[in-house]
Amino acid sequence: MNNSSSYEVGKAVKRRRNEQQQQEEEEYSITTTDRLSHLPDPIIHHILSFLDTKSAVQTSVLSRLWRSTWKHVPVLRLVSGSFRRFSSFRRFVDNVLSLRRPFNVRETLFVMSHHHLEEDVSFVAKVAQYSLSHDAQHLVFQLLGVTGLEASRRLSNLFGTISHCSLETLRLSVSFIDCGFGSFGFRMLKTLELRCCQLVPDEDGVFDPFPNFPRLENLVLDGCCQGYGYETRLKISGPKLLNLELCVIWFASVEIDAPRLKLFDLHHLLDSVKFAKLSFPSLDHAIIDINDQFEFMEGNEDSVAQCLITLFQGLSNVTILRLEPETIKVLFGLYRFKFLIKYSSFYEHCRKLKWFPLSAGTE
Repeated sequence: MNNSSSYEVGKAVKRRRNEQQQQEEEEYSITTTDRLSHLPDPIIHHILSFLDTKSAVQTSVLSRLWRSTWKHVPVLRLVSGSFRRFSSFRRFVDNVLSLRRPFNVRETLFVMSHHHLEEDVSFVAKVAQYSLSHDAQHLVFQLLGVTGLEASRRLSNLFGTISHCSLETLRLSVSFIDCGFGSFGFRMLKTLELRCCQLVPDEDGVFDPFPNFPRLENLVLDGCCQGYGYETRLKISGPKLLNLELCVIWFASVEIDAPRLKLFDLHHLLDSVKFAKLSFPSLDHAIIDINDQFEFMEGNEDSVAQCLITLFQGLSNVTILRLEPETIKVLFGLYRFKFLIKYSSFYEHCRKLKWFPLSAGTE
């Protein structure tokens, strides 16, 4: 083989090697830098659902393929804190709701600070009604720092005239809720959380929308109170209710009828414990945390004892009872004043269950 032929063969081998290297680099680039784009669309939509909606929309600048991807994400996470101005936030929400593909919304999270609520609240109801009309299963509204009756009244028409929906989870904070709350068609609701809400009764002074939620299994009332100027009797009735959490609620009286309840979690101030009737025939686990932060017991021992007797008599069938240290302190304070000993049948019942380690004759 002459020198000319050897040169041509070497040149061809080098060219082939360069082509193979270039092809390998292109394949490596595709599999490493743009691997996400080659995933099935449902997986991409699921990944984007963990981002807030603003971040999901920003992915549209990545490439032409991503331009409309965010429109198919089944979760809305609208957070006003990621915007400097309320006008920008509202314009963003309007654009998102108008540009989304007309698919169902699986979940909506709406977070708004108090100074935004002062400007306009109509779009809040717009988001809620949009979510429900698109068969949302989970709805969470967090209104940070919003207080006062007027702010709550502004949200009284949050759900509009929705008559039927697929909602399974509803979490609301700082809302003005009247006795017609149960007529919105939430018959699929399984979890309800109301925090810092004002609950307005019917003409008889009773707030009891819960029979309209036949599938309700989990209920949380945290910081809720009777509407200003009302003497409200709170009635909680749930044929399928399994878990109930009450945290510092203020009502004239509280009645609970939950035949299938398994967990009762109570965190309360002593002066707001006003139980009139409790029925937990299937209760497995109860956690009682009662705090006398404002020294309400002094001078009110008899009324406190009556309320606590109603409470513990309602827990007579419980399998596991956990009394937090502050609760034990309250009970022994009443024991010291002999207000529990006066009710001998109740005290004997407590002693047999070993709720109190002291004997009846011990100071």
